[in-house]
Amino acid sequence: MLKQHQLKLVFSLIIIAVLLIMYNYNHNETLVLEKKLARINKELHLKQVTFERRQKTYNEKAKQQRAEIERMRNQLKP
Repeated sequence: MLKQHQLKLVFSLIIIAVLLIMYNYNHNETLVLEKKLARINKELHLKQVTFERRQKTYNEKAKQQRAEIERMRNQLKP
């Protein structure tokens, strides 16, 4: 009876140890993935800001070109 109780205790301790190891591993992996996600979000934000700035510049140039074309048309009209 005592032997069976000891085996159950050892088995329970092994299970607890395995679960703690798995928890620790998963926690560390989660931290690594969170850091990677933060880095990706930062890169995405920088690309978005760059895109918006370039889009604004493009739109301003296009507007200036349209105004210049309209001015030239008006000069050509008799």
